[in-house]
Amino acid sequence: MDNDAQINSLLTRFGVDPSTDEASILKDLYTDAVAQVLDYTNRTKMTGTMAVYAKQLAVIAYNRMNTEGETQRNEGSVSRYFEKGIPLDIQQSLNRYRRVVFKKVSR
Repeated sequence: MDNDAQINSLLTRFGVDPSTDEASILKDLYTDAVAQVLDYTNRTKMTGTMAVYAKQLAVIAYNRMNTEGETQRNEGSVSRYFEKGIPLDIQQSLNRYRRVVFKKVSR
């Protein structure tokens, strides 16, 4: 799936009209998620199913909105813990796409 298909899937998942400000936020979150995936994998282009994992990260970012910077929240008797960075299950899935980058050491 290409980026447009993933964005359309996000809009459908959240029931967001493509012409709204909410759609712009979702598109921006997806763009950020793509950058995060590319940084993690040391790549410059999405390949294989990497777009699916970017979409998952965008969903997580959308659900975390208004809780930026929090690692834990207590509401009455309910405690919520927020994972930092890319969740382990997504990292494990992206590991097969990671590239090692060797840098020349000057002497």
